[in-house]
Amino acid sequence: MMMAVISSSLPPHSNFQRLQRKTNQTPILTCAYPFQFSSIREFCLRSMPQEGLLLYLKLLQDGSLVPDSYLFPTLLKACAMIPAPSEGTQIHASAIKLQFIADTYVQNSLIKFYCECRRIGDARKVFDKMSERSDVSWNCIVGGYAELGCWEDVKVLFWSMVEQFSVAPSFVVLVRMLNACTRSGDYHSGRRVHRYIEENGVGLSLNLGNALMNMYVKFGEMGVARQLFFRMPDRDVVSWTTLVSGYAGLGCLKASREIFDTMPERNVVTWNAMISGYVLNACFKEAVSLFEEMLVLDVKPDKATIVSLLSACAALGDLLTGRTIHGYIEKVRFDPTLDLSNSLLGMYSKCRSMDSAERLFETMAVRNEVTWTLLMVGYVKCGEKEVALEIFNKMPCKDAISWNALIASFSQCSYFKEALGLFQEMQKTEFSSNAITLVSILSVCARVGSLELGKWAHSFIDRNNIEMDAHLGSSLIDMYAKCGCIELSLEVFNNVLLQKDVLTWSTMIRGLAMHGHGKLALDLFRKMLDEGVKPDGITFIGVLSACSHGGLVEEGCHFFHLMTQIYGIPPEAEHYSCMVDLFGRLGLLSEAKHFIENIATTSNGESIWGAFLGACRIHGNVELAEYATSRLLEMDPNNSGAYVLLSNVYAKASKWDRVGVIRNMMKDNGVQKVPGCSSIEVNGAVHEFFSGDVSHPQSKEIYMMLHALEKQLESSSHIVFVKM
Repeated sequence: MMMAVISSSLPPHSNFQRLQRKTNQTPILTCAYPFQFSSIREFCLRSMPQEGLLLYLKLLQDGSLVPDSYLFPTLLKACAMIPAPSEGTQIHASAIKLQFIADTYVQNSLIKFYCECRRIGDARKVFDKMSERSDVSWNCIVGGYAELGCWEDVKVLFWSMVEQFSVAPSFVVLVRMLNACTRSGDYHSGRRVHRYIEENGVGLSLNLGNALMNMYVKFGEMGVARQLFFRMPDRDVVSWTTLVSGYAGLGCLKASREIFDTMPERNVVTWNAMISGYVLNACFKEAVSLFEEMLVLDVKPDKATIVSLLSACAALGDLLTGRTIHGYIEKVRFDPTLDLSNSLLGMYSKCRSMDSAERLFETMAVRNEVTWTLLMVGYVKCGEKEVALEIFNKMPCKDAISWNALIASFSQCSYFKEALGLFQEMQKTEFSSNAITLVSILSVCARVGSLELGKWAHSFIDRNNIEMDAHLGSSLIDMYAKCGCIELSLEVFNNVLLQKDVLTWSTMIRGLAMHGHGKLALDLFRKMLDEGVKPDGITFIGVLSACSHGGLVEEGCHFFHLMTQIYGIPPEAEHYSCMVDLFGRLGLLSEAKHFIENIATTSNGESIWGAFLGACRIHGNVELAEYATSRLLEMDPNNSGAYVLLSNVYAKASKWDRVGVIRNMMKDNGVQKVPGCSSIEVNGAVHEFFSGDVSHPQSKEIYMMLHALEKQLESSSHIVFVKM
């Protein structure tokens, strides 16, 4: 009688028959109950789910099957392992007809089966029909939603469980809920869960403590995360690594390294967290040094380690270390995944080793748009724009990223005509220009001083409904400022741009400083602080420039102290140069010299001494100019700019014999002055000019105009210094 019910629950031409035909299996002996269930279960335990289902089918056909509430969960587990969703649905139907569906054990198994088959809707139907739910029921349904990344559903279920049904969540559910809050960026709900844990005396198990720590780290609450860490009765390498990566992610590398160094045990994930933290914060030498320490301690790096190290080598231009890492990859026979190969290719391209990049490119069995783009951009940065265009034209599948990357590279390397030409070509394709494209085009407009082209780009943004985010808005502000139209910069800042970040404020401050509006720039900086926006190094470059242009020495010293001591921002060469320029503009050359000599070592001392030498030229101080030149030539004996500036100082002081000495020194040392280059846009076309260049088709007319202007200046009693 019971067998008839089971047989009738299966539709004709059942999928079990297809399963049996597909599986080449020797006949399975029929076994009598109670060994039926244990035999099926044994197959599942041994990861042989198909054999378990075939035995079920055999027993079903023989009429020797006596089902119970333990059989269906086992069969559903087998269906999930294969996976066989249709067969699982048929078993669900059998459970209903045989009236086992009310059994909580069967219902939980159905929920788990549907979740594992990613059929969350069916799982939810079973869950909602349950008259009684156990911890397992809640764990399964919450886990199913979490596995699919349905964070809002996880949160709704959790609060329903706690507040509507007054069910105490298990550690598993609490961990999943915290992960949902973290992944969805819901700090408020995460805090509520933490309060629930505290108020209900839930102990901090290892996994729960780690989940709480991870949540606070992701939201930047390192103080709370640290307190939790020390309150946890048990900690593992995950706990320590969470703190290491958290501090590193916020730029607190000293704190991160202290925790790293005191860890009782470290695994490769911990090393990766510290190394990637250094890379993220542009401490590339420290990243390489830590990698070397890792190898000394015989810790085997993984692909994540290698990718971080290749990024560091690329940023440093450290080809030697990059090649060493490449050799290590080949020695340990890492699987050459696309990500790893692209990282290697990027390293060679950024280190300007295009022969090595080309060889690697040719050996890659699989390439994607990133591969082609890395090679192409590498050639642009090496000055081989024609080769880059050739590669671009050969790309089998171009996308918007490829177009934007090449346009941006042309813009950054001052190939303005090529950038604009490629932008025009892009308009003829199916790829729409986006905010990234327009940022590059606005940069070109700013650098060639083309206000008309910049206005056209602004109208293009409006016509095509391109979202005006903070980055694009900052580029518009910068373009208008550099094209001499500070009023339009302020218009964009005040009325067009709704989203403002620290870059937006900094760009506007620098624009005002550039136009000599020092007081307005400083007022805007104070307003920025009032609105709770934290300044960064770029902000202070604008602030110090404003002080320099306005001759505000006391204010400049105050803001420099504010930057270094209050905000803890380490000064870079450009900050020092601003301060030197500030002293130099007012003729405070001794103070400027004293300031420079008290600077800690910096990677770009040439720009600082160059600013000082420029101030010496303005004020005609020959002695200090000679001293500054000697310091510059110590750093770079071929610095043509230093020779030229000193020569100008001598000329201004009418020391013509020394001017001749400088020229002879340059000749004897093989130092050549790099010809200046200017670009200008006229009627939509970009024209480039080099010092002494006569190749322009209109050069005759240009020089005639210069001569005419020179005569007009002389007739107005102006002294003219023109070299053609």
